[in-house]
Amino acid sequence: MTVSAPASVAELQALVRDSERIHAIGNGSKTALHSGLNGATHADLTKLSGIIEYQPAEYTVTVRAGTPVRELSAALREQGQYLPCDPLLPESATIGGTVAGNLSGSRRYRYGGVRDFILGAAVVDGLGRAFRVGGKVVKNSAGFDLSKFLVGSLGAYAIMTELTFKVFPDVPRFRSLAFDYERLEDALAAIYFINQNIFELDALDLKPLENSWQLLTRLAGFDETLPQRLERFSAAVMSHTSLLKIAELDDSVTLWDPLADLRGAHLVKVALSPKQVPDFDRRITAAQRRYGVGGNVAWVATENLSQVDDALQACSLTGLCLRGAVESAVIGAPVENVLASRVKQVLDPHGKLV
Repeated sequence: MTVSAPASVAELQALVRDSERIHAIGNGSKTALHSGLNGATHADLTKLSGIIEYQPAEYTVTVRAGTPVRELSAALREQGQYLPCDPLLPESATIGGTVAGNLSGSRRYRYGGVRDFILGAAVVDGLGRAFRVGGKVVKNSAGFDLSKFLVGSLGAYAIMTELTFKVFPDVPRFRSLAFDYERLEDALAAIYFINQNIFELDALDLKPLENSWQLLTRLAGFDETLPQRLERFSAAVMSHTSLLKIAELDDSVTLWDPLADLRGAHLVKVALSPKQVPDFDRRITAAQRRYGVGGNVAWVATENLSQVDDALQACSLTGLCLRGAVESAVIGAPVENVLASRVKQVLDPHGKLV
């Protein structure tokens, strides 16, 4: 494996043209995405780092793809702003890797994921051509939005060099409540109730305990209104669901990091719906798991990847491996996308980008 670290877009273009197969990497925090590539040249983008343009008054920021998430988050915090898609692995990931893997944390529950906040990108395609897609402003409608198509692409269509996002003002206070339920079905009934009402939760996650299930909820706001909202919310949930107990938890970064307690050689992300959770969960009871974003994302840590693969196929679901050595980062049910194939043919006709 050859590793090259281009310090400019021109150097990256030359590297793409001179390579038979090439794979973009950032800090390498998601090891499974970089394994099984059969000797492809690794383009280390960490030198393409830094904030290019930040306009707090316009709520937009443009950064180079190799910029660490923690650096971007710190700059936004100084202005009382944040990325509501809540990038995962904030202490180790780059923003380019976040987009390529479509990796959001628990806070995306309220406003949406990466695709909802990316405005534009600068890229180098498989032919070594450099160009910009999307825009740098919130109001932009210039045809097919390729920048959103890059989200979750794993770098297969083009290598991102710059990214522009819209950002939001953050709130000063958070309160977290845990609702314990005897059965998974009871916890899911609570999720359905919460989703059907306007509680404006910041996050909603579900995880198994030893003999029960715990629903983690988070409200965000200001000192003047947050206590009253918390009281109304807890009273509503208690009166409409059959729970074992309720407790307020110390709000912390660790509590709302969906991966903090997951240990295992392999880590898998699965997109699903709350209705698919019972069948899938029944098949992976030996694995550690947490269901985020109101039961729409499963995070699974396991020593037995084949068992998770079998469960995914049985449930017609697809998983993305983030940790561990694998032959392919994508497991489970195959995904067929005619549009993706056409975009690949246009941007990378020789199949260089892997």
